[in-house]
Amino acid sequence: EDRAKLRQALSIPPDTVVFGILARIEDYKGHLYLVHAAKLLKEQGRSGFRVLIAGTGSFEEDVARAVVEMGVEDVVQMLGFRADVAALLNILDVQLNASYGTEATSMALLEGMSLGLPSIVSDYGGNPWLVKDGDNGLIFPSRDSQALAVCIARLMDRPEERARMGERAREVFRERFTGEIFAKNVEQVYL
Repeated sequence: EDRAKLRQALSIPPDTVVFGILARIEDYKGHLYLVHAAKLLKEQGRSGFRVLIAGTGSFEEDVARAVVEMGVEDVVQMLGFRADVAALLNILDVQLNASYGTEATSMALLEGMSLGLPSIVSDYGGNPWLVKDGDNGLIFPSRDSQALAVCIARLMDRPEERARMGERAREVFRERFTGEIFAKNVEQVYL
């Protein structure tokens, strides 16, 4: 019920596949590649998807300008700063990470995985350590909007694969990233 209310508040139709990135809006986070991928998908005649961009940062105006210039205002929403991160994650079908600089272990991806969200991530930094391609998400070459668009289209077209990857994401989180597991790993260092 809460999910439906928030999607309605953001003018997202019920049958829309929602992708999202919750991160600082800095050049190296790759938001422009997400916007360009949305443009490529629209040029292919695709509809029925939405990309939510939540966050603020020094590159926010550049991304907002690109959304307008690329003509994707209908499928890319800039949400600005949001305190309701859990609620936003709850309305996503797929989490995105397009970083190509300074990405170690993404806490945002871990939060999404804990909720059973599959991810589409760049092959940069720690992303491939969290996401195994075809298992709990998809990996694309960083800075490659075309490859990102292919990944988005794949998960739009295959809801059963999205669901399987989401369940696997939750399993991977429980197997490797809970607080209890981190505590045991730290304890092993001392032992």
